[in-house]
Amino acid sequence: MNHLPSLLFSILFTTASIAEPYTPSEIYTIAEEATFELLVNGRLEGTGFLISADGYAASVFHAMKEDATLEIRSPELGRLPISLVAHNRGTDTVLLQLPCRKKPYKYLRLNSIIPAPGDSIYLMGTPIFRHRVFIPGAVARKGTTFEYYNGNYVEVLHATGIAAKGCSGGPWLDSKGKVVGMQAANITIRDSHQGVASIVPAFTIEQLLEKKSDIHLPTLQMAVEGVWEQAPDYIKGLPPKTKGLVIRQVPKNGVAAKAGVQEWDILLSIDGKHFEESAEFVQYLRSQPADHIHKLDIMNKNGKNRRTIQLKPHLLP
Repeated sequence: MNHLPSLLFSILFTTASIAEPYTPSEIYTIAEEATFELLVNGRLEGTGFLISADGYAASVFHAMKEDATLEIRSPELGRLPISLVAHNRGTDTVLLQLPCRKKPYKYLRLNSIIPAPGDSIYLMGTPIFRHRVFIPGAVARKGTTFEYYNGNYVEVLHATGIAAKGCSGGPWLDSKGKVVGMQAANITIRDSHQGVASIVPAFTIEQLLEKKSDIHLPTLQMAVEGVWEQAPDYIKGLPPKTKGLVIRQVPKNGVAAKAGVQEWDILLSIDGKHFEESAEFVQYLRSQPADHIHKLDIMNKNGKNRRTIQLKPHLLP
């Protein structure tokens, strides 16, 4: 029996099923239809985008204000009220919802697979009150890491691209027009952009959309940094061959401070595990049960007052 016709059909069908990359102009159109400007108490505070046909949308937690009136505006939708459904401060993400309607909303599809370093991605945002600005960039690292800002760690993907204030909450899209992440922050020195943006990965947005309720991640209410990130005089004063993490930003009323942890102490180990990079420390902390009591081996920066401190994590509100 001759299977050539069916084989040929299979090849043609498979080829046709593979989505071709969009042009940047086509990606702009896709993003424009489902992206909006976020108004908080009537003021433009950032960007957001629709992620479902029934009106669920995503933006950044740091744009929110307590008991605020939330609205959106866009050429596609006009000006509409929007409600806060859930948040995850540990990923700087909020889930919002537009009013119910019979007509499905145009929305952006999420791509939870992180693109390869160097892949082109595109941001739609509202930089410094400029409407519907499209910014090209590229994935700048393999996988995610953690950045510490607004008092907690956020899991991010790094990208090249100049994303000014107001772009927070804007979608970064791949060549297929799918969202790979959401603009959250930038690497700056004295408020000067260094050309690297921090993006909340799409899979964290998917988690919030699926759960539709607040997610509270554990924190020890302190930041940590690598020894090699410190000033030369600090490194020179450490005991020889010191390994561990330097403790920074310890809020006075946090669980770490109340247990006796001080800024500039050295974290030698946690639960017997040794870390020299902050991302490894945060990954471990978030992999443990929220009620797990951790044992921290700590010493002063001069090598004195070595002690073990027990800490139960605080849950991010």
